[in-house]
Amino acid sequence: MKPVLSAQERQLAKHCFWDAEAQTLWVDCRRWMPEYGVFSIPGWDAMMMGSDPIPDYPQNLSVLEWSNYSQLSYWKKQIPAWVLESCALFPTHQLRLLHYVGRYPQLLELLDHSPMLAWRLVASNLTEADIVGLLQDKRTQVVERLGWPGKKETVQFLRKLRLRYVTSEISEFVETCILDEDRLSALQTLPRVNSMALSLAARFPQLIGSRLHQTLAQLPCRPMQCQSMIAQLEDTFRVASFLQLSNLEVAKLGQCRYLVDVEKIYQAWWMAELDKSEVLPAHSQPVQLTQYPSWQVLSQLQKHCWLTDWPDFQAGKVSLWVADIESVPVAILREEPSSLRLGEAAKILRVRQLDNQLPTSQQLSFWHLWHAGKDAS
Repeated sequence: MKPVLSAQERQLAKHCFWDAEAQTLWVDCRRWMPEYGVFSIPGWDAMMMGSDPIPDYPQNLSVLEWSNYSQLSYWKKQIPAWVLESCALFPTHQLRLLHYVGRYPQLLELLDHSPMLAWRLVASNLTEADIVGLLQDKRTQVVERLGWPGKKETVQFLRKLRLRYVTSEISEFVETCILDEDRLSALQTLPRVNSMALSLAARFPQLIGSRLHQTLAQLPCRPMQCQSMIAQLEDTFRVASFLQLSNLEVAKLGQCRYLVDVEKIYQAWWMAELDKSEVLPAHSQPVQLTQYPSWQVLSQLQKHCWLTDWPDFQAGKVSLWVADIESVPVAILREEPSSLRLGEAAKILRVRQLDNQLPTSQQLSFWHLWHAGKDAS
């Protein structure tokens, strides 16, 4: 899921000026993000025809995602839509990538066939001359120069990637799969690798190539779906370890066709053992649960097995808190400061609401504010 632009960066879209005669877009950041000052971006035609060195653009501005106000739209409408969309996949170096693909046809072709490789090449510390020189080499030599295994499997994997957006986490997943020979080899069997198939391969290598993995690789990825999948599989493997289930039983996960089938297995493994006779009172303010029956009731209410963390609670490592946010019980598992090293800050380890769902942004904000206040106190 694409990160939300900051309020400051959203304002920059309103402070652009398109100089039609010079075919240049000026961006005035002095009021909202003064560290960037005022900088200019050539129009698409000027990018393609220019000979000056490509500027050192601000790396962390997501200009291609800014709202299309009139001055910015004059600059954008010259650029092919697929180029805009491809460059906007990435969280950093958007303008640098755009300028490179505008100037060098070989990089434009690379952006079309393997956008992740094009971005990594442009986002590297290589000079413009080095990058241009590498474009004449084989793809295997390019990936090797970037620190990846210089073999055809690496190039094939990068071509198979079909990502809607690249977060820092997705970038790490790509790195994990490329640098691990077993993962990289196993992924060759997939016709394409979307963000769900990539995330599963990076986090749960035992499921690579399974029926579940093959199905997920064919599905369109919706926002938050990867995070939900990772959380769901983490929950399921955690319960399997807690209950000390056999390898044969755990292997059922790979035989699932959809994630809803994984959820059914997860619930079946532990829900039958719960005592459902008690009821958890509503709490408008955060309340810590310290009794095992309360942990059981919350687990049953939310359909999330908090009981796997009971041993860590007994050891003083974590605490479990719950509060009703707009009539919905939302719980967090929090690190206890006493279990941390000196200077380390306690973290929120997990958040769940009803039906074993991840929290909404509002629910998450509530807990982060509470957590920050508790740390301060």
